[in-house]
Amino acid sequence: MPIEKSDFDSVTEEDLQELVEAQVPEGLRLEFKVKQYGTSDAEKRELLKDVSAFANTHGGHLIIGVKETGGIAAEIVGVTDTDPDAEIQRIEQIIRSGLDPPISGIRTKAIRLDSGGSAILVRIPRSFYPPHRVSFKGLNRFYARNSAGVHEPGIEELRMLFSQSASVLKNARTFRDERLKLIAQGQSSRPLSTNGRFIIHIVPVAAFSGMFHLDVEVISEKKSYFEPIGSTMGWSPGFNFEGFINHGNNNHGYTQVFRNGTLEAVVAGIVDPNVNEGPWIAGETLERDVFEALSHYLEGLRNVGVPPPLIFLVTLESVKGAVYGVSRNPSDNRQLPKDLLPLPECLLEDYGSDADHHRAVRPAFDALWNAIGFVRAQFFSDDGLWVGSRQQ
Repeated sequence: MPIEKSDFDSVTEEDLQELVEAQVPEGLRLEFKVKQYGTSDAEKRELLKDVSAFANTHGGHLIIGVKETGGIAAEIVGVTDTDPDAEIQRIEQIIRSGLDPPISGIRTKAIRLDSGGSAILVRIPRSFYPPHRVSFKGLNRFYARNSAGVHEPGIEELRMLFSQSASVLKNARTFRDERLKLIAQGQSSRPLSTNGRFIIHIVPVAAFSGMFHLDVEVISEKKSYFEPIGSTMGWSPGFNFEGFINHGNNNHGYTQVFRNGTLEAVVAGIVDPNVNEGPWIAGETLERDVFEALSHYLEGLRNVGVPPPLIFLVTLESVKGAVYGVSRNPSDNRQLPKDLLPLPECLLEDYGSDADHHRAVRPAFDALWNAIGFVRAQFFSDDGLWVGSRQQ
């Protein structure tokens, strides 16, 4: 959706109009309000209920000043009887004082309309520390959200919300470790050739909530987004126990999309044993293939409905002693020191542009280049975009 762009301040009336023209419905991450929340205690509690429900589940957007018909965006009517800046301050003050614990990262914006007035956009991030309780005027209630709207979670759902708050990164690392063992033992989603592997895991925080599941048929319909990394030898799609897989021919890799929205992409045979310098990894070619695939993967995950934030993990396996080739200058091409290199995890807070994604995952590639003696990855531009070699 256009309002999900990472540059929140750049959202315009045109972006809202796209929602109307496309007849976008309310859902897991979107709700329309034709009028502003009033000043009564009941209406303030309604605001707090809506905001906390987004934060406790998958995050999302609340748009005030959009008329809906049957839950579908129908018209931008705006808010005309109040100063938008004062209204934003009022909303933010209610949210700050009425939730326990407070929610960090909420953004609000008044979008001026050509017809007069403003629409108010509230972006609520998915909280890493749920659940957040509505505590306004002695109220003590928790709320969550699903595709049907806001509800009070039952005991089991509430228990899951409490347990996931401190364990998101731990769960992602544990998942990666378990999958790495299966890959090393040849028991992963697809048999793989040897001679080094590059492994990507993209894990949505929602995967650990127990409340999010993908329809494998929907994944299949978007299969072209999930081509194996560098799939020059062709690939074939199919269903399996874990969900949906595109497997590369000749066992050179695969892309597995799990039912909980997690993606695993493996490219095998990255070490060429027949180079004069010894075992060799064509670093620039590998990274180019990875970033091309990453752009498609994230677009595909967005299209099948996987909610952000996402945890990005990269691992190199069976690469000890291989030269990571990155330059025409032989002194720049140095051996990788370990057989297994699990690089630092990175967080993608929202779907955005390729540049946003590159900046978010750069720390992982900085660590890879640290392993061969560089202070940072050299294939990124000064503003954080992966550009490859800049040698003339």
